[in-house]
Amino acid sequence: MKKIEAVIKPFKLEEVKEALANLGISGMTVAEVKGFGRQKGHTEIYRGSEYTVDFLPKIKIELVVADYQAAAAVEAIVGAAKTGKIGDGKVFVSPIENAVRIRTGETGDQAV
Repeated sequence: MKKIEAVIKPFKLEEVKEALANLGISGMTVAEVKGFGRQKGHTEIYRGSEYTVDFLPKIKIELVVADYQAAAAVEAIVGAAKTGKIGDGKVFVSPIENAVRIRTGETGDQAV
């Protein structure tokens, strides 16, 4: 199993969700987060004063998939989230040793 974590622009969430649903992947966790990378934030003017916004709003998606689904899931996320502009985000893939479905006690791929 693989855990896929993707940090994307907020307005791309629906497109990413649909791309994953087309692969048959429906379970995911979504969180609103803030951060920056090469984008380094931006400056804004509020009531005549200029200030720097260091942390930009992003969406973090986490999902665990079977090994054979990982490459297709990453490809779907990248394809749906890409705008071609700075700040599109990143995708991280990590191995998962085990998973347990609390309700049934199922483990491994069956729990996902």
